[in-house]
This record gives sequence, C-alpha cells and structure tokens, in this order.
Amino acid sequence: HRSCSDPATMGNSHGGSRVCKLKKKEIKALVAKTHFSVEEIKALWLHFRLISSSEKDDNLIDRVEFQKALGLKNSTFVDRMFAIFDADGDGGITFTEFLECLSGLSSKAAPEEKLNFSFKIYDMDGDNVISVQELTDMLRATADENDLVLDENALSSVVASTFAEIPNHNDHITLAQYTDLLADHPMMLSQLTLNISALIAEQLQGGEIPLEDQDGAEDG
Repeated sequence: HRSCSDPATMGNSHGGSRVCKLKKKEIKALVAKTHFSVEEIKALWLHFRLISSSEKDDNLIDRVEFQKALGLKNSTFVDRMFAIFDADGDGGITFTEFLECLSGLSSKAAPEEKLNFSFKIYDMDGDNVISVQELTDMLRATADENDLVLDENALSSVVASTFAEIPNHNDHITLAQYTDLLADHPMMLSQLTLNISALIAEQLQGGEIPLEDQDGAEDG
C-alpha cells in the first residue's frame, strides 16, 4: 500500500525541541522489544511528538492526527490501520504502540511479522479468519486509497479468484491458509515495508539527540 511505503508522508519533522524526554530505562526496554536502536528510538520519539501534538498536545495520536500524518483518505482503510496501531483500542496511539507497529513494518522485520500485520488489516472483526465480505471491503478500500478504478464486478472476480486458490476454504481464510496464499504471491507483502531510515536521517541531521534525563550512568 502506498501509505505504508512512503515515510515522507508521515508528518512534518521541522520545528520543535530536539530533546528526547524518554527515560534511559524506557529506551532500553523499547530496544529490547523492537528492531530499533537507541538513536532510532529517540529520532522516532521526536517524530511521534510532532504528529501527536499536531491537533491536541496530549502525547497520543488520535484518528485525525493519524490520517493527516499518513496522508490517507479512505475512511475504511484509515479505520483499519488506526485500529491495528491502537492495540488496546482506547482511541489514542501511545508511543509504545506507534513504535511496535513501525518495528513490524520496518525493513528489519521478519516476513512473519509483516504477514501477521497484513492479516490483521483484512480480519476486520478480529475473529482470526478473513471472510468473503472482509476481503471484498478491504480490497475496495485499498483500491480507492490508491486511486485504482475497480468496479463491483471486477472486485467480485478478484475475491472469487483469491478464494479459488484456497482448498477447503468454507468462505473464510485462516492465518495458515493466508500464509500459503502469500507464499505463492510474495509481492503482496513487499508493499508492507516502511523504510524508516528517511525519517530517522531527517531527525539526526543536527547530530545526536540529547536526553532530558541526563542523570546517572548509561545502563548495560
């Protein structure tokens, strides 16, 4: 999807303080649970702050800020992407939620991580299977988001041919069946890579990002 592969659309990185307010122990914990280094996490924190303060400065990215930062237009597509980032479903994306999702979409992420992320996009009701309706709705939304003209007949044809590739599907696709399907169509996952290097490079132009918490020695 265009939205996932173009980090340049994720907000504007100019202006504001370059001091990272994360604690050293918080950064250490995030390094352990993501694919990012200390400097990458500090750079992404600055970027998160720009997005989360664009409408309301509350250290949370709401749906409006999320849609604006990613440059998305289709409401169904925005709702799905936002719901996946907002892991606890409280209506706001925290920095940890933001970082964990970006980690799973980064070039360092394993194919299984991207596969699970893309499965969640289609599994709109979270019941661990993709129904005919869910596949139809998300393909329609994705086509609209990427300015592809796909009428209902063409859409139905794509859905039917997709299900035709899956033996014993019973009108839904399990994660295992989806995994097999993507093994035959690896290009489906190639769009789910977010190269965060451009975001990080922009934030690091001024050199190392200082921490507000400078007390004590570095851990480990």
